[in-house]
Amino acid sequence: MLLAIPNLSSSRTAECSPWETKTKAPPKTRWNNPDVKHTFYSGYEGLIAGARIDSKNNPAYVLHWIVADYDGKIDQYMRDSVLERCVDFRPQYICRTTSGGARLLWKLAEPFPLHRNDLTAKLMRHIRKKLRLTKLLVGLDAEALDDPCKYYEAGTDWLSLSGDEIPPAFMMQWAVESSHNYAWQKLGPVIPMDVVAAEVERQFPGIWQGEFYEGARGVRFWDAEADNETAAVVRESGMQCFTGGTAFVPWSVILGRQFVKQFEADRIGGSVTDVYFDGRDYWRQRSSGEWRSYSKADIALYLKVDRGLRAQAPRGENFSQIEQAMLRIQDQQDIHCAAPLVHRPKGIVLVGGNRVLNTSTVTVLQPATEEEYYQAAAVAEIHDLASGGTLSPMSDPSAPPTNQQPPTTNCPYPWIRDYFAGFFDPQEQLDYFYAWLKRWYESALEGRMRPGQASFFAGVPNTGKTLLSNVILSRIFGGHIDASSFLSGEDGFNSHLFTSAVWAVDDVVPLTDNKSHLKFSALIKKMAANRTFSVREKYRVDKLIEWNGRVVVTCNTDPESIRILPDVDLSNRDKINLFRIAERDTFTFPRDIESIITAELPFFLRWLLDWQPPDKVLGESRYGVKTYCEDSLFEAARHSSSAYSFLEVLLKFFEGQVEDTWEGSSTELLSAMLNDTDGLAVIAAKYTPAKVGRELSKLASQGYSMEQGRRHTTRVWIINISQLSGRGTDETTPF
Repeated sequence: MLLAIPNLSSSRTAECSPWETKTKAPPKTRWNNPDVKHTFYSGYEGLIAGARIDSKNNPAYVLHWIVADYDGKIDQYMRDSVLERCVDFRPQYICRTTSGGARLLWKLAEPFPLHRNDLTAKLMRHIRKKLRLTKLLVGLDAEALDDPCKYYEAGTDWLSLSGDEIPPAFMMQWAVESSHNYAWQKLGPVIPMDVVAAEVERQFPGIWQGEFYEGARGVRFWDAEADNETAAVVRESGMQCFTGGTAFVPWSVILGRQFVKQFEADRIGGSVTDVYFDGRDYWRQRSSGEWRSYSKADIALYLKVDRGLRAQAPRGENFSQIEQAMLRIQDQQDIHCAAPLVHRPKGIVLVGGNRVLNTSTVTVLQPATEEEYYQAAAVAEIHDLASGGTLSPMSDPSAPPTNQQPPTTNCPYPWIRDYFAGFFDPQEQLDYFYAWLKRWYESALEGRMRPGQASFFAGVPNTGKTLLSNVILSRIFGGHIDASSFLSGEDGFNSHLFTSAVWAVDDVVPLTDNKSHLKFSALIKKMAANRTFSVREKYRVDKLIEWNGRVVVTCNTDPESIRILPDVDLSNRDKINLFRIAERDTFTFPRDIESIITAELPFFLRWLLDWQPPDKVLGESRYGVKTYCEDSLFEAARHSSSAYSFLEVLLKFFEGQVEDTWEGSSTELLSAMLNDTDGLAVIAAKYTPAKVGRELSKLASQGYSMEQGRRHTTRVWIINISQLSGRGTDETTPF
C-alpha cells in the first residue's frame, strides 16, 4: 500500500497507485499550493491513520514500500539494464522523475512495524547496503531515503519490473542488524537482565524458551496469540518487535508500571545511599576510602558513569534518573556538615542534634584476642626457659583482670614492658599513665572517645619521649599530627588537626613572651576541657565539630625547653598531667624498634584492657583518672608563668616594707610600687591595676598564701611575706 497527498501542504492521505496517476505534474513552484490536485506518495504509513507523516506529531509507524530516488543523469541503457545489477530482491517498479532521474520501488511482503524516525533512518541506511542501492543507478538521494517524512511526486513512464516481495524474515534480520548499536536506554528504564528474566518467568512461566539475555530473539511472550518464535528481540529497556503492530514495547507495558517504578526507586535509592549534600557541596567516598566534596556537575557525572543513571528523561517521563537522584540526595541525604570525627562510628553521627557526615578514615589499633594473648604468652615462656629462665604459672587470660603490673615472665610484649617499666621517675607515675591511656583507648574502641587530660612528658634527651608520642601512641590511635604551629598561635587554620586523635608537640615551641605563653596555656586548657570546637578551613565556612583526642607534649628539661610547661593555676590544674621521664643511659633502642613495637602493641593493649587501675589513681571528675603533676615539674611550671614574674616584683616590694603583712586593693598595691624609691617604680610601670589583680589571683590559685576580702565594693588582698615564697597550702601531688 502506498499513501498519497494531493499537494505538499495537505495533511490528509489516501491510498494510491502512482503508476495510474492521470494528472500532469504542475510546476515545482506550485507543489505547495492547496489548490493543486496531484499525487505525492510515500511508502510509509503514519501512527495516525489517514494523516500525513510528521516527525513530531505523526511519526512513521509502518513501512509498506521502499522507495529509492536517483537524481543523476540516467540514460535508457541504464534503465533497461537495472535488473542485471540487482541482488536477492528486484524492484517491482521503475519510473522517470520530473528532473530526468529515476525512481525504484520495492514492495514488502508484509507491512513492517516501525518505532521511531531515528531507528527508521538507521534501518534504511542498512537496507541501502543490503540492496546495493548505490550500485543500481547513479545519484542516489540518500537523504530522501533516510527521511520517512519525504513524499515523492508521481513521476511518469512507469514500468513494472518484477513481482518480487521482500519477506518479513529479511526485514526482521535487517532491523536487528541496523539497531545493534542503538541507544535503547532512551526508550525506557534500563533494568538488569537477571532481574527482568526472573520477573518474566514469574509473570509468564515457561513461555520464553532458552536463555534470556540482551539481543536474544524469541516469541512475544506477553501476547497469548503470538506464535512467531523469532519476532521479538530482547533490548535493555524493552522488547523490539517485528509483529503485533508495535515495533517496541517497554518493560513498563510488558511487566507493569508498578514493577518498573519499584525497581527505579530501589535503583536510585541504592545509587545515592553514600552520597550526601551539605547545602553547598555533595560528598562521596572515593575508592581509596577518602571522603571528598564535589560540585553538582561532578556528582551528576559520577551518577551517570559509575552508577549507570540516565541523564535524559525516558519517553513519557518529565525527569531523568539523575535529576530524581539529585533531588533524593538533597531531600533525604542532607547533612549539617562533613567533618572528621575521629574514632566515632562511620557515616552519619549526631553532634548537638545535627547530622554530621563522619569523613574520618582513621582506625584504632585492635588488641590481640584473649586466645592470641594466651598463645603468645606460651611461646614467650618457652623462649624464657630456653634462655635459662624458670617455669612460672601461666596466667589465664579469661580470668578476672587484676591490678598487677605486666608480667616479668612469659610476656608477649617484653620490649614495651621494659620500656615503660623504667620510663618514669618517680615510678609511681606509671599507674597514672596506664590509667590515663586505658581510659583513652577503651573509649576509642567503643567509638566515642571520652575527654582526658593533656599530658606533658619532660626529661633529658634520648630517653624515648618522642618515641612515645610519634610511634607508640601514633600506632595505637591511627596516627599523630604536629600541632605546634596551632597551639603556639602561628596558624589560625586548624581543620587538618582534627583528622587525628593525637596532637603531638615535640621539643621547643617558640613561646617568646608571656603573651604567647598565656595563649598556649589557654589553648591547652581549651583542648582538654571542651568537646566541641569551631573548625576553620581556607575558603570554607567555619563548622562546629566534636573532638576528644589528646594533646601530648614532649620536652627536655633544660631551662629553655621547660618553658613550654603551661600555667598550673586552679583552672588548669585538673586538665594537665606533668610526667617526669627517668634518666636511663643503659636502656637501648634497637634499629628495628618500630617493627618490634608494631608486633608487640596488640598484646600490650590486651593486657591494658584487662588491667584494673588501683583506687588511688581513679577520680570522680569528668576525666575519670586523677591528674598527676610531678613536684619538680610543677614548680618549673609555676616559675615559667607570668604570675611568677610578678611574684619576683612582689618580693622586691616587700624588701622595703617594715611589716611582713600588707593589706590593700590591687590599685593601692600598684600605687605603692610606683612610689617606691628603690628602682621598683620602673619595673612596676608596665602593670595596670587590672593586671596586678589578675596576677595576684594566679598566685593564689597556684597555692601561694593570700587572703581575699572586700572593703565596700573593692577587692582587698592580705599578703603575708613569710609564706609568699612557698606553696601555702596542704596540697601535694598527685592531685
